[in-house]
Amino acid sequence: MVESSRRGDSKIACVSSFPLAALSNSDTAMNGRRWQTAPMRQNRISPPFSHCLLLVLFSVTAFAQGPTTEVILPGDARVDGSIIRAATNAWKMTGTSPGGRRTDGGVWRDKIELVERSGLTIIRRTQLDSGPEGTTTFITETDQKKLTPILAEVTTPGGLHRVWKFESDHVHSVVNAPSKPGEAARTRESDIAISQPVFDFDGGMFGLLVAGFPLQENFSAKFPVFDPRNGVAWATYTVIGRERVPAGKKRPIEAWTVEVRDPVRLARMIFSLTKEPPCVIRLQEAGEGMFWVFDMI
Repeated sequence: MVESSRRGDSKIACVSSFPLAALSNSDTAMNGRRWQTAPMRQNRISPPFSHCLLLVLFSVTAFAQGPTTEVILPGDARVDGSIIRAATNAWKMTGTSPGGRRTDGGVWRDKIELVERSGLTIIRRTQLDSGPEGTTTFITETDQKKLTPILAEVTTPGGLHRVWKFESDHVHSVVNAPSKPGEAARTRESDIAISQPVFDFDGGMFGLLVAGFPLQENFSAKFPVFDPRNGVAWATYTVIGRERVPAGKKRPIEAWTVEVRDPVRLARMIFSLTKEPPCVIRLQEAGEGMFWVFDMI
């Protein structure tokens, strides 16, 4: 779902709503509306817990990650992409300001396909973030077995188009964007070096990636993700527990509550994830002065 300046792969969603970051000289990300997403022992998150979560996320002014002993690397035998199968999903996005004002953010749609190519089974994911400013499209391709990235592409309503192609030691980036509204698009092409293999989180996999990681209560690990500024950054995820969460027209689903700390966007998200399609059920994330919730419809 997720897979934001984002609105939200937060309280828990396999794909999440994520706004695009502002396009910079370092090719950090793209201009878009949502891209700038105590151990639980109860069966469901109560309103007080949700309220406290909102306050905590809004109060974060600096990103820091605590020590963790576990490391998940591309190629790790514990990574299981076989759980990700063809599926479709959609989430309604609702934003809440610190003052309590609610905003309709539109609908985030997700389509997952499995494609055979050169002996590999590839997860091809297409996400449409449709809101008041138009539709942002994410297309990602990932090796199903290892969840290693192949391609991440995004197109915004403002005319920006960016493609990342992942190689063993670098990511080839091509960005087409108008320098000013109404002008023809200009192309910037570069190779961004990476010191080690990485996962794609911010390019479009989002919470769907984490659904393929080990999920058990109190488990925490760090994992390398692509950072267009520095090549490699380390994200962390922590499995808080399990809870029953709303699943649109379906009955409530028992899902894993997972917190993800994203060092690329300095974001903290809470996903509701399952090992069965569509994997991402719900997401909550703070961004751009708003608290966004992605609820399955």
